[in-house]
Amino acid sequence: MVPPSEAKGLSFVLLEPGNLVSEAEYHDWYDSEHAPARLTIPTFYNAARYKAVDGQKPSYLTLYDISEPSVADGPEYQAVKDKGSERDKRLLSTVQYLNRRSYSSIYTYTRPTVSDSDFPPQYVWSVGLEVKPEGEAEFNKWYEEEHIPMISKIPGWTRSRRFALANNMVRGSLEPDIMICKYLAVHDFTRDDYLESPEAKAAISTPWRDEVVKGVVGREMRRFELFKEYKRPE
Repeated sequence: MVPPSEAKGLSFVLLEPGNLVSEAEYHDWYDSEHAPARLTIPTFYNAARYKAVDGQKPSYLTLYDISEPSVADGPEYQAVKDKGSERDKRLLSTVQYLNRRSYSSIYTYTRPTVSDSDFPPQYVWSVGLEVKPEGEAEFNKWYEEEHIPMISKIPGWTRSRRFALANNMVRGSLEPDIMICKYLAVHDFTRDDYLESPEAKAAISTPWRDEVVKGVVGREMRRFELFKEYKRPE
């Protein structure tokens, strides 16, 4: 499931069901109603849901590759949302925390030998960073010229994508507060020990990196494992 080349956006949805929604109902709702309904929107190309493996909350992440950031909350999306079942509307208002973000794609680097079987990725490492305005140019240069090439040497790596925040909606609350940053990187892997490798340690231990992070003022780092892939309706 390699995303179409026309996918210029990402819908990034974090969700914590909370104590008022049972796990069984939450999964049945999401799998049979919520995600499939969104894949009836022509500009939503695919969907995959992930479960946290880092002990942090929110516990679930859904990634939708979309044509551009505006469609994440556009007229077609609103029409699907308005037509949702009573359960859909009830659970959306009952879950403890919901964070829907849309991003614009700014950079993609994929392993040359990648195949359809590598997508959706089994493991996702998402890294959000907020940078001082005066440091953004150097930050972007470092990320694409040094950091991602070094990450691509980590065993199990298949792809790295970078995004810039376009829109953000939060409902509910969690402790501690979720840091939402301008820049997001999503790194895909086929194995779960990627952060333990010497290559991963090397990627965050260079003089250029040490200089760039002086301008970083916010950070959000999460690790997830694939929970379910959703198919577009025939």
